[in-house]
Amino acid sequence: MGTKSPRLCRSTNPASDGGGTVQKLAGKKILVAVCDSSRTPKQLKSMQEPSRTATGYPAPPFNHPNGGQPPPPSTTAYPYAAPPPYQPHPQYYNPQPYQQRYSPSRSFFRAFIATMICLAVVFGVVLIITWLVLRPSLPHFTITTFSVQNFSTTAQTVSATWHLTFLLRNNNHKMSVTYNVLRPSLFYHSNYLADSQLPPFKQDTRSENTLNATLVAVDAYLEPRAVTDLNAEKSSGSVTFDVQLLASASFRSGSWRFRPRVLKVLCRKVPVGLTSKSSSGQLVGGSRECQVWT
Repeated sequence: MGTKSPRLCRSTNPASDGGGTVQKLAGKKILVAVCDSSRTPKQLKSMQEPSRTATGYPAPPFNHPNGGQPPPPSTTAYPYAAPPPYQPHPQYYNPQPYQQRYSPSRSFFRAFIATMICLAVVFGVVLIITWLVLRPSLPHFTITTFSVQNFSTTAQTVSATWHLTFLLRNNNHKMSVTYNVLRPSLFYHSNYLADSQLPPFKQDTRSENTLNATLVAVDAYLEPRAVTDLNAEKSSGSVTFDVQLLASASFRSGSWRFRPRVLKVLCRKVPVGLTSKSSSGQLVGGSRECQVWT
């Protein structure tokens, strides 16, 4: 035989029982125990607990502006009527597409211009490479001897004969120099005195050459102030002159020949020993280096 589950009983008031009968005995209430074997103690406990009420906050009422009425119409309006929408004009339809005409003369002209540009670029690159490889340098000029004879002055003239020797050095390893024109000149304080013309010659690579020149002045005009300064220097024992040489030179290396260049040679303040009682003199202080530029 199986074990029976215990019955759970609860006391109740017959008066509050919906289906029970009120029984009174001697004016006293009788509690009737009701036993229910189909419910568990946990279920009975939940039945005895008071019912819980739901708590929360009510939704606030929606306040519509203007009492729920639609907003009044705007008092402002556009003063002019809106323009009609833009209607683009229909494009003209050309059933035959445009065909570019072929111009032989224009094509030939473009090809000719492109060819000339390419040739110029190639020629320039070749010249630059050749210049970098050869690296031509200007020759050096030095006055080694300088003398004056028959020197005399008047109030506005000067007469004398000058002899001078240049030493030319070509330091280029691969290029020779050809001097086509050589023209030395003599000045005193920027006042011209005399000049001369020398024959052309060729100078080989890494070589030295001497160049002799004779300059003659016969009653050459000289400003009175310059004559006064010259006589003052002569009384001090020496007179300084400026020697200038203009040369047209061409540089050449094998079959490569560069265009002629004008060399300007200037030897400043070359002193010559002269006294007030002498009419001749020699270079004072040794040889003099000259400036060279193109």
